[in-house]
Amino acid sequence: MNRRHTFPLTLTALAIAAAFPSYAANPETAASDAAQSQSLKEITVRAAKVGRRSKEATGLGKIVKTSETLNKEQVLGIRDLTRYDPGVAVVEQGNGASGGYSIRGVDKNRVAVSVDGVAQIQAFTVQGSLSGYGGRGGSGAINEIEYENISTVEIDKGAGSSDHGSGALGGAVAFRTKEAADLISDGKSWGIQAKTAYGSKNRQFMKSLGAGFSKDGWEGLLIRTERQGRETRPHGDIADGVAYGINRLDAFRQTHDIQRKDKTGQFFSVEGESESKPVAKLAGYGKYLNNQLNRWVKERIEQNQPLSAEEEAMVREAQARHENLSAQAYTGGGRILPDPMDYRSGSWLAKLGYRFGGRHYVGGVFEDTKQRYDIRDMTEKQYYGTDEAKKFSDKSGVYDGNDFRDGLYFVPNIEEWKGDKNLVKGIGLKYSRTKFIDEHHRRRRMGLLYRYENEKYSDNWADKAVLSFDKQGVATDNNTLKLNCAVYPAVDKSCRASADKPYSYDSSDRFHYREQHNVLNASFEKSLKNKWTKHHLTLGFGYDASKAISRPEQLSHNAARISESTGFDDNNQDKYRLGKPEVVEGSVCGYIETLRSRKCVPRKINGSNIHISLNDRFSIGKYFDFSLGGRYDRQNFTTSEELVRSGRYVDRSWNSGIVFKPNRHFSVSYRASSGFRTPSFQELFGIDIYHDYPKGWQRPALKSEKAANREIGLQWKGDFGFLEISSFRNRYTDMIAVADHKTKLPDSTGRLTEIDIRDYYNAQNMSLQGINILGKIDWNGVYGKLPEGLYTTLAYNRIKPKSVSNRPGLSLRSYALDAVQPSRYVLGFGYDQPEGKWGANIMLTYSKGKNPDEIAYLAGDQKRYSAGRVTSSWKTADVSAYLNLKKRLTLRAAIYNIGNYRYVTWESLRQTAESTANRRSEDSNYGRYAAPGRNFSLALEMKF
Repeated sequence: MNRRHTFPLTLTALAIAAAFPSYAANPETAASDAAQSQSLKEITVRAAKVGRRSKEATGLGKIVKTSETLNKEQVLGIRDLTRYDPGVAVVEQGNGASGGYSIRGVDKNRVAVSVDGVAQIQAFTVQGSLSGYGGRGGSGAINEIEYENISTVEIDKGAGSSDHGSGALGGAVAFRTKEAADLISDGKSWGIQAKTAYGSKNRQFMKSLGAGFSKDGWEGLLIRTERQGRETRPHGDIADGVAYGINRLDAFRQTHDIQRKDKTGQFFSVEGESESKPVAKLAGYGKYLNNQLNRWVKERIEQNQPLSAEEEAMVREAQARHENLSAQAYTGGGRILPDPMDYRSGSWLAKLGYRFGGRHYVGGVFEDTKQRYDIRDMTEKQYYGTDEAKKFSDKSGVYDGNDFRDGLYFVPNIEEWKGDKNLVKGIGLKYSRTKFIDEHHRRRRMGLLYRYENEKYSDNWADKAVLSFDKQGVATDNNTLKLNCAVYPAVDKSCRASADKPYSYDSSDRFHYREQHNVLNASFEKSLKNKWTKHHLTLGFGYDASKAISRPEQLSHNAARISESTGFDDNNQDKYRLGKPEVVEGSVCGYIETLRSRKCVPRKINGSNIHISLNDRFSIGKYFDFSLGGRYDRQNFTTSEELVRSGRYVDRSWNSGIVFKPNRHFSVSYRASSGFRTPSFQELFGIDIYHDYPKGWQRPALKSEKAANREIGLQWKGDFGFLEISSFRNRYTDMIAVADHKTKLPDSTGRLTEIDIRDYYNAQNMSLQGINILGKIDWNGVYGKLPEGLYTTLAYNRIKPKSVSNRPGLSLRSYALDAVQPSRYVLGFGYDQPEGKWGANIMLTYSKGKNPDEIAYLAGDQKRYSAGRVTSSWKTADVSAYLNLKKRLTLRAAIYNIGNYRYVTWESLRQTAESTANRRSEDSNYGRYAAPGRNFSLALEMKF
């Protein structure tokens, strides 16, 4: 095909750009000189929905994806959304869920996440479990979004609080849910969409069914989506040939005194039983074996006093139990495979509205999404190793009945003030030691919307006005179960301590966190123009009444037995009176209520935020485009809780941009913007530690964090496609971090004593710079004889920290620049048949290794590293294709890591860093963080 075409305006180019907005700055918006085109009005309407320049003139740092893009990229979860977007990463939290996104060197609550303009839950973690048995309370997760409900997602890199409010320091991710029109084909009044997909890397199966209608002014939709999956599997050869040999403790009966031939061992009797029984001893106790039993056996042999068959049997039973375990069955810190996880989610999205008068729309929305991540922590040893023998060695070994293993147990060595000495009388050796972590999320939203659209009549007061009210509640429930109640090697998550299982034990360490938002938003848009200029004004108002509630729980059960020595029986053997096991129920909470810094009661913070914003996108002649905007926020936090921060925060943010277009093929852009983040609810609650502060002591006040963003970009566009190169600088000030600060507090005698107070402080300033490259080549535009639809995409991002300074007098205990992603290149080659019947592409990704200097920071005058290891460079290749059948059926398939390379991404390995909410221990086998080997996904879409 030799016909020439103008890349920004052909239907084919528009279709390609709509399908690949993550690689292409949507041509309809990238071509800001589209005023020269006859299709100006249509392009403007499309840009208002998905354009990179819909909010500011330059489009720098913007990525916009539509539902069509998500389908084409086969996005089955949050980790797929930014797979080919260098500079944007998912924050892994170590327990299956995620902690939001990482952009421009910051992450979690420093990257704003919203759905239809409503902020999502903040990452919340406390510093330790109530029971003190390890782990942290709270998941640290940000609720994930159901992507089958999403119409568009805008990823904004760089400070952007003038558009997104508090939290948009490094950037923002804003989702918009589908409307009825997204499900209805042109010319129809109703539509049905069904989708089924499968991803092999985590064995996720997804099914979604949606229906929409538009009739006589009424319109609505209903979408139901369900997902079920498992943990993400690492590379297949990680566990090849891996086997573990363990030596575990057990019990044996001391029927013989091996030191003296033909002499019986130690026996005892129990009141109510007619026969005496041998005492239970610890099998595998190295001190006893090496110093006594095995030495006695050797001496007997040397003295020509061979052991009898019964004695030999007892000696064998006294040795440690050796087992060879597969990589799948092994439990312990050196486990190479990830923890098994059962993932399930279910989501409803419903909308119903009515259009009247040609300009007005009134509607409502309901969303309900549930997600659950049920994990067994396989780094918790199921058995008791020989290195743990000492804690069982002083037990008497008496038991009733025939199960002699009931005679061996241990009492956890926990601080007495926590009450464990009273709650846990003993945990039996014979039970499997298991740990389960259940994390459940639920998000519910109900909202009302009024929309006024009047673009056809430019002399009216507004082209568009939107008034909305949303009531949203998001809750996370994190429950850590520790169970010692199923006899080894059995594992039973449903087992609990009971009287028929002496020294059985169960413990639940639970943390509930909930955020509620009542959000009222209003926006007004108006376009103005004269001979020389064109303006598009947006005025916004908003009010958010919020509430954060945190509530810890801890409950345990122990089937304790009271044994009492009553002297000797007729055979001069020890005699015991054994009480029947009684289940003791208790909670650590009952022993720490006197500590004002940590109570097992709901704690609340009430918040309110009022904001007003004004934004103007305007052009002067055909050579200059501008954008200028500002926002004012006033937030109040109040609480009646002791040792919880409150206060008022007033923040101002702004953005500006200019585009110079000397000709239709080249432009120069400059963008400057600011961001802020008020202290999160977690930071307002403060550090939870086992310490009682003096009466009247207050936590140190916190200021809002600030960010400044500067970017300059060059863009070329034409028949060949487009290329954009930009350079950016970001500076962050008053960053909040956990640190120790020497403070003088009165001791029990009233004398001032200097101690380290660990809490949140405005502790750091930092700056970074980087480069971003984005491009797309239309090979038919380069050479007309090449097929139309043949293209190449490219993307590159590099971030380099420039400076980090710590506030004097603080010794940092958290946060470094470990959120900075290594440099990454993404190159794609593809073809889309011009009529959209089929297409295929290959994506090549290369990532550099993580720089060790980026995980280093100073704690006082000591240099520390936030993680024990960094990643090496890696590369991978993916192929995908789609086929449309009769316009109603689309089949999609993809193969990822087709070369079956073995590599580890920094995002995965970062689970070992200090900033991870559920950090893995340093002795973890790093192979468990390897990316999946060759894997595939399949999807079938149907539209009627």
